[in-house]
Amino acid sequence: MNPQQNSRKSNDAKVKLQKPGAGLPFLEGLVAKYFIMPVKSRQMSWDESDQLFLRETDKILKLVSKLDTAALETQVLIGHIAGIEDSSRFWSPAMTMEHLMIVAPHLSSIIVELSHGRVPHVVVDVAAVKPKSAIPASDVARLFEGTMKDVHERIKTEVGDRGSSARLHHPWFGKITAHQWH
Repeated sequence: MNPQQNSRKSNDAKVKLQKPGAGLPFLEGLVAKYFIMPVKSRQMSWDESDQLFLRETDKILKLVSKLDTAALETQVLIGHIAGIEDSSRFWSPAMTMEHLMIVAPHLSSIIVELSHGRVPHVVVDVAAVKPKSAIPASDVARLFEGTMKDVHERIKTEVGDRGSSARLHHPWFGKITAHQWH
């Protein structure tokens, strides 16, 4: 096993990560806010974003279909990945899917509201969407698939103006539109 890939049980005392909500490293945050987000949102159409969501959901489901319950529950310390907060580097596959099941419905609500020109009265809090290991590993893939289907369907059927100029503040990217959230 790679030294960075230790399970929680064997390496919990050695793992020291930043607190949830600490954000991205300074330079990485600047690049993401002022380059990656604006450029990608101009380059990628709404439909391309939609297809990306479906492809990534399928990839996750295919990957976890090969794992048993123990592997789904095993937390692994991964190296730094651009765009991933430090506190999110020591999760299990089940925790990652749980996080996405927390985030995706919130995102769909934000996207729908902004597409209708309404700015939701919410403060996006990165620390609040961390997994709590509340979903049994044996159920997580099925629940993940259902949640992602529901989110996709909601965006497909409830979105109004894809080009709406309404914006909501994201803690890393500043005020962004429905298209950028999507």
